[in-house]
Amino acid sequence: MILVNWFPLSEGYCICPYWTIPGTKKTITFVIEHRQHPLLLIEVKPPSDFILDSGRDAAIVQLIQCLDTIGPTNQHTDRLYAISAIGKRWRACYALKGKGSEHGQAVDGVAEVTSLKSTDPACWSPDITSDASWAALNNIVETIKGYVSQ
Repeated sequence: MILVNWFPLSEGYCICPYWTIPGTKKTITFVIEHRQHPLLLIEVKPPSDFILDSGRDAAIVQLIQCLDTIGPTNQHTDRLYAISAIGKRWRACYALKGKGSEHGQAVDGVAEVTSLKSTDPACWSPDITSDASWAALNNIVETIKGYVSQ
């Protein structure tokens, strides 16, 4: 429901569950689109995936691969955002317009340590429901909405 509140259909957004990456058979849990252009990729994994480095690594690799596949075709926004959530923990990153993960960055303010590829638990916000996480998520949403209003 929070995605519907942030990205209402009445403003031209589409929340696409299990979105298939064009030209592949890979899917992403949710993609927020505006006029058929992806703005935000969200991958959700079960809490147990966080316990092992391999679970965190798989979540990171999946988002990086998505940024590498979708990012180069992004000519509509300055940043293509991606969020990975494992249980209550989450991290966010972005790729610059027309670029893949080689020009990607972790979003500041989400976690104690900022890294695009590290599996270190400190690179993940410990609680998506915290005030700090809420502020970081709102900044991402406002940035995305700013692209659409231009």
